[in-house]
Amino acid sequence: MQWLSPQWLWLLGALAIPLLIHLFRRNASREITFAAVQWLEKKRSSRKRLLLRDKWLLLLRMLLLALLALLLSQPLWRDQSPADGNILLVDPRIEEAQLKEFLKQAPPFAESFWLQAEPIPVSEPQPQPVDLWKTLSTLATAGKFRRAHILLRSAQNPAGHSALQVSPHWQWHTLETAQTESAAVVPRLALLGPEPPWLAAALQQLRDTKAPQLELQKLETIEAANASEQDWLIYNNAGPLPAALEEFVRAGGLLITDQRVRAQPEMHFVEIAGDKGPQAAALGRGSWLRYRQDWHQEAFFRRPALPENLWQQWFEQDWALQTQHRGLWSAAAPPGIAVPDMQVQGSHWVSLSQWLLLALVLLLALERCIALARPAEGGEKRG
Repeated sequence: MQWLSPQWLWLLGALAIPLLIHLFRRNASREITFAAVQWLEKKRSSRKRLLLRDKWLLLLRMLLLALLALLLSQPLWRDQSPADGNILLVDPRIEEAQLKEFLKQAPPFAESFWLQAEPIPVSEPQPQPVDLWKTLSTLATAGKFRRAHILLRSAQNPAGHSALQVSPHWQWHTLETAQTESAAVVPRLALLGPEPPWLAAALQQLRDTKAPQLELQKLETIEAANASEQDWLIYNNAGPLPAALEEFVRAGGLLITDQRVRAQPEMHFVEIAGDKGPQAAALGRGSWLRYRQDWHQEAFFRRPALPENLWQQWFEQDWALQTQHRGLWSAAAPPGIAVPDMQVQGSHWVSLSQWLLLALVLLLALERCIALARPAEGGEKRG
């Protein structure tokens, strides 16, 4: 057994409190009306003071204190249950509607989890996409998921930085989204503010040479900037960087501006392509590419190689789209290293907090019932 917060175990010392209260409680004094038995009554009374009163209440109250200390310390129990072949691990890139459609056609699963290093039930909010290589390699040694079903959005996935570790017992499922995957290579480009003088000609040349599907979305307000709807955002206004655009970058977008947009002092820029080239700053999961010139001046756009240079510089800073150009591995034949059974952790840790909380509530209710059913101490008639 392990404890997430073992510092709370010191509360077990509080078990002495109800014990001391019961030991040192005194009966209400009574008048002795028969002188002949006065010495005998005093003898019996002194012995009773050392006896534990209300033994059941004492026991329940000590148990309540012990359960409270254990609940606060958050114990974990090692579950030795074997691997379940009826568990589904779902790629977080899959939309909820797609998942529901898959579950309608697939055999019923006992449990379904979002694919994470620490899998969470699909009933929880959908998490951010993960590095599939790292996550699957981590779960390959987890005994509970040794025989799980893996549902990926696409049959082709980024290769990662090294060989993939897999369980030889995994069963792979994919949602074929060939059109979505091919469209994802072409970034979703948006413009906020007036159109720069070079933009129309540069986009037309890029459509003719590199990306025929390249489109430009024009945003009316800053609030319309959303990293889940746009990949690249050209911001053509002067002044401090708006907070909404900083959040756009931190959420994974690529922001493109010229030198008229001012940054916060704590933002760290690195030089790109020499002293006169653009600067780049990494923020959260995205980046900000800022050109040192005012791109309304002819010195910026009177260059034949401008569209080619822009395209290369933008892609170099957009790490999310760079993954589309890495090597891919197929779910039909993952290039992984099969983890042998001897390297698998055959058990996992399970929280006992919910059971301790239930026991605490039941014992508290029982203690109150017994305490309220006791006769009042002051009800004895004094002689």
